[in-house]
Amino acid sequence: MTTMKPISPNDHYFDHYLFDNGSDLGAQQLNSLSALFDGTTRSVLSTLPLPASPNSLEIGAGNGSVARMIAEQTGGQVVAIDLDTTHLPRTPGVEPHRHDIREGVPAGPFDLIHARLVLTHLPARREIFAQLIDELAPGGWLVLADVGLADELLVAPEESDHDVWRKYNDAAYRQVGPAAGHDYLWAEQTEAAMFGAGLSEVSAEHLVPLARGGGPWAVYQSNLSKQAEAPLLATGLSMTDMDRYRAMLTDPEFRARFFSLTYTAGRKPSA
Repeated sequence: MTTMKPISPNDHYFDHYLFDNGSDLGAQQLNSLSALFDGTTRSVLSTLPLPASPNSLEIGAGNGSVARMIAEQTGGQVVAIDLDTTHLPRTPGVEPHRHDIREGVPAGPFDLIHARLVLTHLPARREIFAQLIDELAPGGWLVLADVGLADELLVAPEESDHDVWRKYNDAAYRQVGPAAGHDYLWAEQTEAAMFGAGLSEVSAEHLVPLARGGGPWAVYQSNLSKQAEAPLLATGLSMTDMDRYRAMLTDPEFRARFFSLTYTAGRKPSA
């Protein structure tokens, strides 16, 4: 790993994935992320005019699906970093590293930097954002995908589920997340931040997926509740409400929008 630029530590940092990547459930979550997001990620990245054999950085690489995608599509080299590389294999064109982005951004220059579901969850997001731009090559692209809250229960299997939904979301996204420094407004602020940093050709795509009971979004959310069970219960959420929340997500009648997802891309002006 090349020289890092140090950034200030944050004592309230909470693992941005909210789960243990080394566990079986963590592996399921990483695979779920790939299944849910990789199609859109591929579509966004495939539109970017990159040089031949670009040098790329993938942050929060997870199981490596996006890093492999970039390497295969571009024929270039990808530095893939994550807090836990248990499920991040070395493959052609992909160089995995265990690294905490809070400790600094790997030195570039990079023709492409991509981070998915990372900056929303990091208190030092704006400082890291500035460092990412510093490490872009002239003409290089920064692509960020982050989540916001949709928080819409459209069809509840039981009338009382509206109260359970409210209690769970209050615990998860108004207590646990903010206490850890998560900012669910960041995703929709990224476009303005890129313009403000002098990037050009800035574009943003905003998606609000619809989840059905037993479907992939509901399964992902249920698994996430299991990984974050201890801090959620510490807020005062009851195990009875937690169990009902998970049961609700398996009901075929259930329909909801959990998150919005915003992909934002910007290009560093050529020197």
